[in-house]
Amino acid sequence: MDTGATAKPTEAGEQASGTPTEHGVGVTSYVTTSVLNRWHQQHPDWRVVADGDNLFGDQHATRLIEVPSVEIAGWDVGPVWFTERPDAAFDAEHGIARYMDKEVAGAAGGNIFRHFAMTIDYPNQTAWFSCARQCHE
Repeated sequence: MDTGATAKPTEAGEQASGTPTEHGVGVTSYVTTSVLNRWHQQHPDWRVVADGDNLFGDQHATRLIEVPSVEIAGWDVGPVWFTERPDAAFDAEHGIARYMDKEVAGAAGGNIFRHFAMTIDYPNQTAWFSCARQCHE
């Protein structure tokens, strides 16, 4: 869960994804390059936008991939756009995974969680989700 997963869609990325932005910045979910490549190979019909996000500048623009449906807490939402991030951003040596107890290959962000009302009980390691909009059971 990454409630701060930030997007800066290019014109092509914004046109394809419809990501709402303020001053050019919006929300997204992340996926590693290796997982994006695997998804695209396994699902060639899923839309991919080359150079769809330029959060790190035009020289480092990354791809977007549209996943038709994502299941969270028994609810399906989608389509969901994921923004590519280098594998190293999530690896156990240098990336966010060094703070996690399991392997990490991406992050569910605000473009997914906008569909839900969430209650998170950190001490008891429990979360409850109810659909706020556009979910399917």
